[in-house]
Amino acid sequence: MLSFIHTADVHLDAPLQSLSGVYELRQDDFRSTMRRIRDLVWDKQADFWLIAGDLLEYHGGRRSTAIFLRDLFASLAPVPVCIAPGNHDPWRSDSFYQTLDWSSNVYWFTPEWGAFEFPEKSCVVYGWGFPHPHVYESPLDTFPGKLNGYQHHLMVLHASILTSAKDDHHPYAPVSLQELAKTGMDYVALGHIHKPAQFPHPEKRQPFAAYPGSPEGLTAKEAGPRCVLFGELSDSGTLTLSPIAVEQRQICKREIVLGGIETMEQCIERLEGELAEEKESDLLYITLTGERSAHFVPAIEVLKQKFSRFFLIQFTDQTWPDVDADKLIADGGVWGRWLAKLAEWEEQAADEEMREKIREARKEALARIGGSVR
Repeated sequence: MLSFIHTADVHLDAPLQSLSGVYELRQDDFRSTMRRIRDLVWDKQADFWLIAGDLLEYHGGRRSTAIFLRDLFASLAPVPVCIAPGNHDPWRSDSFYQTLDWSSNVYWFTPEWGAFEFPEKSCVVYGWGFPHPHVYESPLDTFPGKLNGYQHHLMVLHASILTSAKDDHHPYAPVSLQELAKTGMDYVALGHIHKPAQFPHPEKRQPFAAYPGSPEGLTAKEAGPRCVLFGELSDSGTLTLSPIAVEQRQICKREIVLGGIETMEQCIERLEGELAEEKESDLLYITLTGERSAHFVPAIEVLKQKFSRFFLIQFTDQTWPDVDADKLIADGGVWGRWLAKLAEWEEQAADEEMREKIREARKEALARIGGSVR
């Protein structure tokens, strides 16, 4: 039996401009999360810690953070820590990855494919690292093949899996599942995509590659529990992957309807009830929505002050006023013609995606009209 902890996309010292008010506190959270993952490696008695890139930012990464990582990994010796640099932390000559002295249990992969052999575990760990931030070719084009004489074969790779799914990341180092399967790996520890995903082997009924997702949320898109993967590989080749939550704080996204609200006092009362169960230590992103009274507009700065007990809370106002659109259309005028044209476009829209965009435009129009109609 072989076991490992797999993480990726920590992005230590990333700018995170949207968190400027709590930036240093969040960086401390990220370091705490790394310590928690180190402790998991101990507690699970894992054979390897696999880190699939974007660990410490090349641009903006601080020497003190690199020293923190060096000491953290050294404290885990002799457990191997295998790291494949990604597009945010490429293997450059002036990178802390090369200018610092790292403990002997840290194994770095470079732009030339590496294969670290662990005979006592009958295992080889393969990997490749970005030479610079923008790589558009498949790194598997130069993979030399797996070594003979070993029972287990693991790979660490920062790459984009070619699928039909849309995501917010550049398709750097693109690889296909078929290409990965041909390498003969028992498991491919992936990084780059911050959303967790597991990929089944084309021929076997079990996962053989996975993204663990970022272990600590970086943006509002990374809400909910953030995990690492604990993998167990049996002598017969059966692989099990178990997500384990490690985040210091969760990012929570909520939509709160302000229907019928006419005053700030009513608005605050509504929000107090809706947020009563939320943890004050978390990061909250609140979208205010629904049809509100035309004479009332939520005062966002007041709300931020009233709910400052939360570690971070941000409000986005997407409400619209209870303007009688049909009456405006019937009366004519600029506003009426505007709304009539939007209704016409919605009726003629080719698909639901376009209709949804037109409905959003209508909400924006009503919000603007609400400031003029009493």
